[in-house]
Parts: sequence; structure tokens; C-alpha cells
Amino acid sequence: MQGAPRIDFEKTALGVRYNLIKDPPNGNRFERHAECIVPNAFIIPDIRETGATPRRMELGSELSWAVPVDNEHVTGLSIVAWPLEDGAPKKDWRPGTDTVQDIRPGSILARKYEDRQRKPDDLEAQEGQRPIAVHALENLGTTDTGITMLRHLLREQIKRVEDGLDPMNVMRDARANQKILTNAWNTTCRPPRHPCTKANEV
Repeated sequence: MQGAPRIDFEKTALGVRYNLIKDPPNGNRFERHAECIVPNAFIIPDIRETGATPRRMELGSELSWAVPVDNEHVTGLSIVAWPLEDGAPKKDWRPGTDTVQDIRPGSILARKYEDRQRKPDDLEAQEGQRPIAVHALENLGTTDTGITMLRHLLREQIKRVEDGLDPMNVMRDARANQKILTNAWNTTCRPPRHPCTKANEV
């Protein structure tokens, strides 16, 4: 999609989310809302959405976790809602955050060094921060607002645990642990329209 998006960040009942609004050349308005669920889960709607077909609050197909292994390593895992077709997993379907594709060549680990320098991606950004990032050396900008919000929220939850309290997203009542309201989806509509604010149940 052409043109610069408008991006902001906000706290949610589960953590922090970013809100992206973009008006592609086709006259539609496209919204993406992705959510980090404290402490280490996240939902990202389909990254290949083009904003061509009207749709309202289309949920992401994966719930993912980044689980620390030690001070320098992390393991990522996802639960994927794979659609069925005639009672069997739909062929040729790809999860919404599948990044092994032309629009994200940076996700290919075997890229040559020159390619990684000419077109850096998330991997280069992460590796460029050292095995353990030194926050004092950071030069955070406006687009890093979500990072600082998430860090503050994590510190608050650590303090709660130190004080003998439950951190957020701990549910001890089995009756409340049935459906969790989330705040991540893609919407394509015809403007003018207010951004969607209703949460989803997953």
C-alpha cells in the first residue's frame, strides 16, 4: 500500500497495542491493530492484507509467545487457527504472519551479508542491538513509544509480584477464564469512519 500510515499506541486491558490507519489509493481506509499481551504473548493480524476488500474486524489467525531461554536467547511458538475445507486443513493456506515471502525477504536466515546490508529487516535490527541490548545506548524515537509503554507496564507487573500481588492477565477464577477479550484485528472500509474500538473474544 502506498503512502505513509498514521500510527499510535495505547494501553489495553491485556497490555499494549499499536493502531495503524492508512488510506490506500483505492479509496478505502485500512486499519490494523496488533496487541502485545503482557508478559510475552502477541497477536498480529494478517500482514499480507492489501486493504482492497471490505472487511470488519478480521481477527489474527495466530496467538504467539516469545519465551526467554536465557539472557541471550528466546524461543517463539504459536497456536494457529488453520481453517478447514471439506473437513480437512485448507490446502495452500498460510498463517497471517508467515513472513517467508517476497514482501519480507529479510525473514530468510540464509541471506548473503550484502543482501542483509542493502535491505535490512527485523533480524538485522535485533542483532544490531548486541546479544544483550544496552538501553542507555538507545536513541528512541516516536515510533518506539510502544516499546517504552510495554517496558513501563512490565516493570509495574514485576513490582506487583514483589509486593505479593498477582500481575495482570492472571486469572484464578475458572469461570472468568473462558473467553479472553482481545484488541487485535484488520478492518478495511470506506471512509469517513471512526476506528474500531470494540474488543474481540478468542
